[in-house]
Amino acid sequence: MRSIASRSDAYQDHVHGACWIGHAQRIAYDASMLALTIEPVAGAGRHLALVMALGLCGCRGMTPGGPGGPGGPGGPGGMTAGAPKAGDATTDRAGAASGLVPGSLAVHWMHGSADCTQNSDPEIQVHPYNATTYIIRQNKCQNFEAPFVYLLIGTQAALSLDTGATDTPALRETIKRLIGARPLLAAHSHAHGDHKASDGQFAGQPGITVVANTVAGQQAAFGITTWPETPGHHELGDRTLDVIAIPGHETTHIAIYDRQTGLLLTGDSLYPGLLFIRDWPTYRTSMHRLAQFAATRPITHVLGAHIEMTATPKVSYPYRTTYQPNEHVLQLTAAHLVELDAALIELGPDKPAQPIAHDDFVIDPT
Repeated sequence: MRSIASRSDAYQDHVHGACWIGHAQRIAYDASMLALTIEPVAGAGRHLALVMALGLCGCRGMTPGGPGGPGGPGGPGGMTAGAPKAGDATTDRAGAASGLVPGSLAVHWMHGSADCTQNSDPEIQVHPYNATTYIIRQNKCQNFEAPFVYLLIGTQAALSLDTGATDTPALRETIKRLIGARPLLAAHSHAHGDHKASDGQFAGQPGITVVANTVAGQQAAFGITTWPETPGHHELGDRTLDVIAIPGHETTHIAIYDRQTGLLLTGDSLYPGLLFIRDWPTYRTSMHRLAQFAATRPITHVLGAHIEMTATPKVSYPYRTTYQPNEHVLQLTAAHLVELDAALIELGPDKPAQPIAHDDFVIDPT
């Protein structure tokens, strides 16, 4: 069982293109600042300006990464937050060159506290990868899992991947503001508790459909005719998603490939951390199938649901830690998927007795 802490006294703020939601204080809105304009990402092949009437914007008060705020200049932790910037080392130039809509991972994620009673980070941190793609992280001091949630927005609809590890309205309300009037499919990478905890916050809301946490639910939502062999698809309007069934970590697990950005979302099956494998033979087959799928498509980044590795190769944080001051970056590459597949093939059909550490992930056959 995973413990879930929740807070209801959420505040909202916006700083340097990164949106923050949290519990540190209540702050007044500036009604004149309720319109947020995100400028087009340089190099994108299409106009990506997005103007949204957001309650996220125009708030006043300290913000993580902002001057005087937690982690900002003059604040504790030395944490910064950044919006996409053309020319940053983490800007996706390869994606632009291949005709994909680029984005940026120029962001410093909040990473918990040594003493969570002193933690002043917000409940969630929102990073705009680009104008229609958002990556959201939850606070490690509210739940040690600190999962990443993904939001993909098309011209007609939107999809969120996972509802997180805490049961508060903050994630739902943030997503609703970002997508406007578009209908939302609230999907899950898989059915573990830290990926579906706020399903109840989304269920029954106008314009929101929550995918059932069953194999049948995944098949119905994405048109997967034969589980897990055949891929499914989902259309958001000028944005097609491919959905690949990858059970092994958990029975209902899926990966999502976004044809617009080249992002491959892999949930708990591949990320910089402890790859817990419940069903060894099925996981080996799934990762081989996913590697074959990725080999024929442009992959800009492989993005999973957690960070548990340190920045030191082969070294992970202790499981359940709430403080990761020197953590690995979120993004992996297609080469990591190839590396994982090759390792699983070499290890063979019988699961190893001990975890096997690679530079950027740990194969952990629990």
